Amino acid sequence: MSLRIIESFRLTQRVAIGTAFAASLGLVTLAAADQQVTALLRNGDRVTGLFDGYNNNQVYVDVSSSDERKIPVGDVVLLDFVGGAQGLPETELSQARGDDHVLLLKSGGATKGRLVSVEGTDRDPTLLFRTTSGEERRVRFSEVGRLYLGRYPGAAPADSSAAAAPTTAVTTTTAGQTGSVTVNANQRWTSTGITVAKDQQVRFTSSGEVQLSPDANDAATTAGSKQGRRMAAGPLPGQLAGALIGRVGNGQTFGIGNQADPLSMPAAGLLYLGVNDDNVGDNSGAFSVTVTAIPTTVTQRRR
Repeated sequence: MSLRIIESFRLTQRVAIGTAFAASLGLVTLAAADQQVTALLRNGDRVTGLFDGYNNNQVYVDVSSSDERKIPVGDVVLLDFVGGAQGLPETELSQARGDDHVLLLKSGGATKGRLVSVEGTDRDPTLLFRTTSGEERRVRFSEVGRLYLGRYPGAAPADSSAAAAPTTAVTTTTAGQTGSVTVNANQRWTSTGITVAKDQQVRFTSSGEVQLSPDANDAATTAGSKQGRRMAAGPLPGQLAGALIGRVGNGQTFGIGNQADPLSMPAAGLLYLGVNDDNVGDNSGAFSVTVTAIPTTVTQRRR
């Protein structure tokens, strides 16, 4: 055996022994997790990567080897370990719209309660979940399908158990709300802080100008591109680039522009505003928008 081979063998042994010794002292730790996850944020954005733990009320997601996202848990509405947080069934969403967190396992079944912590430092950590009855459950993350973190956007469905009740006239009054919002052009969606009802009339009074690229001529008002440029692949394809747009919850995007007439809201939920651009990262400037949700009174026949 050559001297080079003998030295290589000895070096391998020293590394192996040193690693084992360090592990015995707790000096070797593995990544917090190795589970693919899509985090759905309350502003509608999705962050996909490897789940890297939960600590100090922050969710950690490794988007890449050089990009670790630290997301406040209050900004997260869903952690989806089995899909892309899209096409979610109404049977789940109807439970997720309340204040409770909802834990769904890959094997089936849903449990309501509250996420307490994530324990362990191995590649399959343990989720500590306290049920609404006060029971503490420990579940491996490899067993988790989805974890809803409460108040999923959208209206709760009607209670089917009321179908047999007698028909009555129910009058619902939706309160009016007004707020001023700064819509930064380099942010995909900005929350207005106003929750609207389906079909509620909302008036938008807007001003300002934004820059859509480093090109000084590529500017837009709330009505859209001053050059008449249209988006090929933005939130509203075929419409003017940079125009003021809106969305309720995670619903479809709709145009707002600079029109003065109130718009009817397509759904119930939290109202967001943005600009019609496919790449907001190189934008600058902001729109100033006053949002006025007009109070409405609706009488419906219900059973």
